[in-house]
Amino acid sequence: MAPKRSPGPSSVLRGHRTDVQALCCHPKKDLLYSGDGDGEAKLWDLTTERALWSQRLHATHAGITALQFVTCNRSTLLSQGRDGAIKQWNVSAEGALSRVPLQVIETGSYNFCRMAIYMPEGPARNLLQQQARQSSPDDMSHNLHAEAPNPQRNNNAPAAMSDMGDCSQLHTELASSTHSEEHTTVGTASAALVAIAGHDPAVLEIWNLQTGAPLKQLHQPEGVKHGMCMAVQLFSQTAQHTLYALIGYEDGDVAVWDVFQSNLLISKKLHDEPVMALAVDATGKGGICAAADNKVHCFSVDLPAQQFTLQATLEVKQQGIADICIRQDQRLFATAGWDGKIRVFHYKKQKALAVLQYHKKGLTALAFDARGQRLVSASRDCNIALWSVFQSDSI
Repeated sequence: MAPKRSPGPSSVLRGHRTDVQALCCHPKKDLLYSGDGDGEAKLWDLTTERALWSQRLHATHAGITALQFVTCNRSTLLSQGRDGAIKQWNVSAEGALSRVPLQVIETGSYNFCRMAIYMPEGPARNLLQQQARQSSPDDMSHNLHAEAPNPQRNNNAPAAMSDMGDCSQLHTELASSTHSEEHTTVGTASAALVAIAGHDPAVLEIWNLQTGAPLKQLHQPEGVKHGMCMAVQLFSQTAQHTLYALIGYEDGDVAVWDVFQSNLLISKKLHDEPVMALAVDATGKGGICAAADNKVHCFSVDLPAQQFTLQATLEVKQQGIADICIRQDQRLFATAGWDGKIRVFHYKKQKALAVLQYHKKGLTALAFDARGQRLVSASRDCNIALWSVFQSDSI
């Protein structure tokens, strides 16, 4: 059955002067952050549908490739640019960002692989921290630069990794969260991890957000050449209480890694073109993979059995998908096509529901709002569109 065509967007947000490349919805408020190719970020009120604030976060030549909200001991926003840096910004009660970043992590990463974050909660957090403390840090070194109003940054990306020295402080901080959920402290923030393709784009690096220190490197097996890391997701499964990385590579291969043990658990060739987008659901037992071809793969993951099973392959008419977003209730997922079309699917039934079309150029990013009632799309046409999507009781 052909997917149903929907009416146009409920609203269009205009204000960016170049490609809109990144979206991030506030987890509790009707606020939206967007970032463009000139490094400018905007804050939008989704109720009034007006821009509240704008600020340049990265240099014009670098742009903003990703935005991620972090809720630890304070609300912060991470921004990633193609300038080799991830910046952490304080978020005010109104949603505006600090004029100066709280920290700048010099990753030396200049490719298009968007960062992924992981914030463990509850009992899983303590077990994660125990495994982090017991694992041996890799031989790496990078610099963390706290940026002043007139920052003097080290722009020399590391050409090689060297011994990072004593990492006991890093492991101590990763294991320091013993407080209840009602009394969140800096220890909770130290458990937040960031994954990003490294200075060598074939290597995935895991960073401790609180300290700005590197924790792990995931190298491809000797003799295997999958090419660059193109997409990454961090996730865990409730029964396992450990951290996994799902990586999509340039040659179309998808791999699952045990992060703290640096073990490659599963490797599967899913595409003939580079993997462009990955999404893992809240259970960590399933997800979606898409690439520069016209195939969208739905998969399940059984980590105790080390099995990666394709549940369905959905084909779209045009090649190229830039982003995937699974709604919070795990009933819907949407893809952002290079052809400017959003395709909405039923997640559990793996069937097409609708094609949303407004944008004149290729899509770059998607996000569901905090309540899952609206889907937000960003495009190279400089516009952001808001869409009313199927409610839970209607699907």
